[in-house]
Amino acid sequence: MSYELGSALVAALLLATDEVRIGGVAYERLATRAATESAMRAKLVGGGVEWGPWSCVGPFESATARLAEPCSPELELDRFAAGGPGPDRQQDHVDSLGRVVRWRELPAEPGSGGADGFSTIDLKRGLLPRQHDFVCRYLHRTLTCSAPRTLEIRVGSDDGLRLWCNGELLIDAAVVRALDPAAHTVQLRLEQGVNHLLAKVTQDMGGFEFALSAGVELPRAAQVALDWQLQRDFPEGEAAAYAIASLPIAESVALEVGGLDLLPDGRPVVCTRRGDLFVIDGAEALPPREPTLHLFASGLHEPLGVAVRPDPRARLGWSLVVAQRGELTRLLDVDGDLVADRYETVCDEWQLTGNYHEYAFGPRYDDAGNAWVTLNLGHTGGDTVMGATVPTRGTAVRIDAAGAMTVMADGLRSPDALGWLPGLGMAYTDNQGDYVATNKLALLLPGSFHGHQASLPFHRRVGERAWQKGDPAPARQEPAIWFPYGKLGQSVADFAVDETGGKFGPFTGQLFVGDQMQAIVMRVAFDTVVAADGARVVQGACFPFRAGFKSGVHRLKFAADGTLWCGLTDRGWGSRGGWRDGLERVQFTGRTPFEIAAIRARPDGFVVEFTAPIDAASALDTKSWQSSAWGYHYHPDYGSPEVGTHALPIGAIERLDERAVLLRMTGLEPRTVVELGAAGVRSAGGAPLLHPTGWYTLQELSARSE
Repeated sequence: MSYELGSALVAALLLATDEVRIGGVAYERLATRAATESAMRAKLVGGGVEWGPWSCVGPFESATARLAEPCSPELELDRFAAGGPGPDRQQDHVDSLGRVVRWRELPAEPGSGGADGFSTIDLKRGLLPRQHDFVCRYLHRTLTCSAPRTLEIRVGSDDGLRLWCNGELLIDAAVVRALDPAAHTVQLRLEQGVNHLLAKVTQDMGGFEFALSAGVELPRAAQVALDWQLQRDFPEGEAAAYAIASLPIAESVALEVGGLDLLPDGRPVVCTRRGDLFVIDGAEALPPREPTLHLFASGLHEPLGVAVRPDPRARLGWSLVVAQRGELTRLLDVDGDLVADRYETVCDEWQLTGNYHEYAFGPRYDDAGNAWVTLNLGHTGGDTVMGATVPTRGTAVRIDAAGAMTVMADGLRSPDALGWLPGLGMAYTDNQGDYVATNKLALLLPGSFHGHQASLPFHRRVGERAWQKGDPAPARQEPAIWFPYGKLGQSVADFAVDETGGKFGPFTGQLFVGDQMQAIVMRVAFDTVVAADGARVVQGACFPFRAGFKSGVHRLKFAADGTLWCGLTDRGWGSRGGWRDGLERVQFTGRTPFEIAAIRARPDGFVVEFTAPIDAASALDTKSWQSSAWGYHYHPDYGSPEVGTHALPIGAIERLDERAVLLRMTGLEPRTVVELGAAGVRSAGGAPLLHPTGWYTLQELSARSE
């Protein structure tokens, strides 16, 4: 199978010019991407600071309330003075489990570690589950300067933070909080030569992260132009197959994307968490240039979704429908000047109390033209983190053309996105928390209960009597996909089906899913199995796809030309990427990556399909593969560790065709996640897999192939 490049992308990627200028400065390609970027940044904003890699030690037993209590690395602060040697890497320290640990260099996180010093670090990485709570870790990084200077940085943490520069304490924040990458702005007084940055981050429960970015930034237009040129000159890793184009939207506009759709002519429509709604002109230009934003509407109450709908009353033939906190609203432009003239209430039947966490997401439309909205639980505390004190919280509702609302499913927690899946129906994503073991994607079958018990007091679909405390909970609708927390995503968001017919590469019909915290897009290949009782069960596998977005990937939409538009935001929730908001798009370059295309359950194991012909010797060697499985707790605690993790032996491997093998396996159990790694498999041309791991949600064993 071959795929054609879009003409605009071909021109943008292959066009050769005598001179490229970025921000008025001549661009010069050097031997490597890092060297080229560093040299260009030095020309554009002034050089003189060389950032060293991060090192880490710990975790040590601690808590935010004990932030000021020094652990052993803090006892050698004299080594962190300007020009000092820094941490003693041969010094033994004792961690929270009584083991001996030493300082070690950290690998770069996806999308971090650029020439501007940007970093977001997941401090749970590499830790055992029993080390995730009530601990602290220390981080160290050098800054080498050619001359004395002052550098502004922005820093954030989850939870408490102490930060020293050259032994001077600059931040002392004993607070329990979610990550805000810009929680603190500080000035570093740097000396000529080596300077030391030391951070102590405490962890109570939940997230455990640290973020830093240098305050000296390129203007957004220059940064976007440089990123695009570097991507063109150094198409490495994921960027070789899928290029990201960022829109240099004016920095005076807070484009914190809550909703995203496309007009019939392809122009993006974006609503923001601050209540504005824009129509965007010029967004398709390559190389990217600053687009024109038309303010279509304002004053909306935190709209978290927008849909373009045909409307004969509008001069341009369409209206926009948004889910505000308290209602579904239609915005109508009667005279065609791209400004809404009428704000019409479609439905305001759902209830809310004013709790800040009572978001409304949508709408998304089914094949009968009904609008669906998902309604977040409140952040109430008490026995569980999330709760409902009024009906309809934690539900999915359907609204017909007349505006009548029907509750279709309940037991939802924080259902950030929903969408129509051809042949399967409406589905939604939910975020890890109480009664939600890890991020998930599930079908919204009529009458289904999805596990969070806060909505049960208002559950009325069993007879006429409402559910009462002490009654058994209804049977749970199991998710089609579990996204293993931290391994693949941390805050699952919107999803979009690839119906581009190959314009987006070798994944036609698959699902692409954004993650708001990790600023990535993931991929899902569904699988339908027939269980022993004859039931058809939708489940499947999830895979990494593309990292390196400039902020949390919150909303997704495929365009007719095969572009995947990505709406970004970190406001209030925190994310990797360095920007607070924005709009980016992903385009297939024509270079098909060697990937696991899909994993399909069979009665005797799994069929693994690849995007390109495989090298038979490596694919049939059991040493090329790794496999394990685990389950999750269903409980009111926040999330669940992986429970009962065990290896799954692969008995034999059979080649089915040039792109597929059958792994014969025993010991498979329902209600588990199976991790399949294929690090040793090579393509027929000798290439390794771009992403060698997939995670299959095995809700039911396959009794027979379909």
